[in-house]
Amino acid sequence: MIPRRFADDPLRPSIVMTDDHRGHPVVEIIRRRRAEGSRPGERHDGRRVALAIEGGGMRGVVSAGMTAALEQLGLRDSFDELHGASAGAFNAAFLLADQAAYLTTLYQYGFGDPRFVSALRALRGGPLFDMDYVIGEVWSSRRPLRFDAILSSPIDLHCTATDADRVEIVDLTELRDDEEIKCALRASARLPWLAGPPVHFRGRRLLDATLAEAIPVHAAFRSATDVLVLQTRPQGIHHAPLSAGVARLSDRYLRSVNPALVQLRRSRSERYDKLSARLTARAASVTDSPAVCVIRPPADALLIGQLEARASALQMAGSHGFRAAWMALEGEDPELVATLRAYPRSTAGSETEDTLSPAATATRWSGS
Repeated sequence: MIPRRFADDPLRPSIVMTDDHRGHPVVEIIRRRRAEGSRPGERHDGRRVALAIEGGGMRGVVSAGMTAALEQLGLRDSFDELHGASAGAFNAAFLLADQAAYLTTLYQYGFGDPRFVSALRALRGGPLFDMDYVIGEVWSSRRPLRFDAILSSPIDLHCTATDADRVEIVDLTELRDDEEIKCALRASARLPWLAGPPVHFRGRRLLDATLAEAIPVHAAFRSATDVLVLQTRPQGIHHAPLSAGVARLSDRYLRSVNPALVQLRRSRSERYDKLSARLTARAASVTDSPAVCVIRPPADALLIGQLEARASALQMAGSHGFRAAWMALEGEDPELVATLRAYPRSTAGSETEDTLSPAATATRWSGS
C-alpha cells in the first residue's frame, strides 16, 4: 500500500512582505497607546484614531486577515472608532467583539454555512447570496457574533451603506441593540439584485456601501485626527469594471430602484481609483489632516474576486492580509500556523462541557 502524498502547506510564505510603517505618525500613535495601556474613552493624548476597513465581497477576507493581526497584536483598543464598508463592516463588527480571527476563518466556508450561496435559490427568484440567513441565523446562534461586546464597547462602530433614494453614502452608527447592528450589517452588504431588495432602516432604503464609497473614509475624515486604512486590493491593482452581462443585469435592477443609481454604478471604478490614489498621496504627506496611513498587500499578492468560493484561495488571500498588516505594524514578516482556538459559547466563560465542545472551536492563524 502506497501512502498518499500530503498536501502543501497553504500558509507557507510564497511572497515577501516588505512595507514597514512603524515610522508613520498614525502607526506610531497606535503603538504608543498600546505601550501606555491607553483605553478607549479614557484618552489623554488629544487624538482620535479611526480604522477604515474596505470590503469587496469575498475579497473582504484580506482585510479580515488584517483585523486578525490587529487583534493578535493587542492593538484594537488603540482605536476610538471603526468604519466598515460592505464585508469590511463585518470585519469591523467582529474585531470590536474580539472575534476577528474567528470571522477570518469563516470566509472559507460561506461565513459558516454553505447555504450562503445558492444558484437554485436565485433561479427560483430568491437572492443568490443570502446574507439575511447568515446574519440572522448563523451569526446569531450557530457561529455567534458577540453583539453584547459590541454594544458595551466604548469604541464606536460605523457601518456605511448607499442611500438608494438620495444616491449618497450613509454613515450608520449609534446602533442601540442587536437588531440595529444586524440591520446595519445587512444594509452595508446588500449587493444590488444579487443579495435581495434594499434594506429599510431608519426611514431609508439602503444598498451595498461600495456603490457610493468602497473605502469608508468619508465619516472618519470628519471626526478623526488619524486614520488607518485597510485596503483589500494589492498595490498597483485598479478597480475592475463589471463584465458586460453582469453590468446590464445590475443596471436593469438599479433602474427599477432609482434610475440615478445607474450612473453611480457606472462611475464606481473611476471614483475608486481616484480615492485610492488620494489616500496613497495623503499617506505620504506629513502636513495633511487627518493623518492617513494605508495598509495594502504587495503587488504580487493573490488577488481574488468578490465571488471567490475556493477555500484554498480565500485562506491564502486572508493570510496575505494578515502578514501585510503584521509587517506594517511590527516590522516583521511573521510565520503563520493554523491552530484550533476555542470560543466558549457562554458569555460568562464558564468551562462547562458545552462551552468546550468541538463545536466551539475554530481554526485561526497565529503569527510567530
